Amino acid sequence: MGSQLNVAVIGCGWAGEQHVRAYTAIREAGVSAVVDIDERKARTLAERWDIPAWYTDYRRVFEDPKIGAVSICLPHHLHSRVSVEAAEAGKHILCEKPMANSLEEADAMILAAERAGVTLMIAENVRFHSINIKIKELVEQGYIGEVFLARIYRDHEMHDYLRKRPWFLDLEKSGGGIWMAGGVHDVDALRMIVGEVERISLFQAKKAFPEMEGEDTIAAVLQFENGAVGVITESFSTKTFRETCPSGCPWIVNGTRGSITTFQGELEVYSDKLGDPETCMKVRVDEKDTFTEEIKHFLNCIKSGRKPLTSGEEERKTLAVVLAGYESLKRGGAPIQVKY
Repeated sequence: MGSQLNVAVIGCGWAGEQHVRAYTAIREAGVSAVVDIDERKARTLAERWDIPAWYTDYRRVFEDPKIGAVSICLPHHLHSRVSVEAAEAGKHILCEKPMANSLEEADAMILAAERAGVTLMIAENVRFHSINIKIKELVEQGYIGEVFLARIYRDHEMHDYLRKRPWFLDLEKSGGGIWMAGGVHDVDALRMIVGEVERISLFQAKKAFPEMEGEDTIAAVLQFENGAVGVITESFSTKTFRETCPSGCPWIVNGTRGSITTFQGELEVYSDKLGDPETCMKVRVDEKDTFTEEIKHFLNCIKSGRKPLTSGEEERKTLAVVLAGYESLKRGGAPIQVKY
């Protein structure tokens, strides 16, 4: 990689603009082109960020030898196909989550990147949230002992947001509902802190958003290989105060020596390591922009040749857990063994 890598962003929706913004803040890369099937979106984003070229056909950037990498910020069902084509064109790939809608699609992405010798990274920003990194650090330092229970709550009402993105309401294109969109985040966060998932049960609540073909509210119970249990609840329909938490969702992690709770950008740590089980240590976390942090990591991996923290292989594991959850849902919440 030279002094600056030329990048194209494919998909000019909300996520695409976040990628453009983050690349613009980093000297090591510059956005040379943006792409969207909607000409107005592509042109508007290019003009807003002073980007020299915009296209309505993503193949135009694959034909440009000056472009070395692409960010893929498209509807879920297009992730695999466009990633494979990007690899075959010799472009490094940062693909938005979820990686794909099936393990077969994920495998095709991994194989194409391996054959082409390019970097494949999934843009799973929970790995780059400062608050999640701090929780992991405190757990590894033994503050709460051995983790036996971890809970994540993802509450938000997003009906209007989703209506503006009709593909999200289409099960074939989105691959699912809240569990596909948010589950990949929360499963990945739990894998980061607790370990690998052995089996899962998933339950769906009565729909409060019938326009969505997929599920809008779920509860999941995960059994980890180390014996710990995880609980995830998620909804696109909860009309409630959403905690001001930089990681996006409140956490409670319980261990044999204490607990960690997130609250309004702080961690409350109860630990007998502090001298008294009832003593609370408040840890303020300065949150960094996760899009910028993940893109810095992507560029460093291209330069060094190292595997990304959120490589295709790593994020395939998260997808396997999510898909096992859907199998459980089909079977009325029966526990399903995760097949990696």
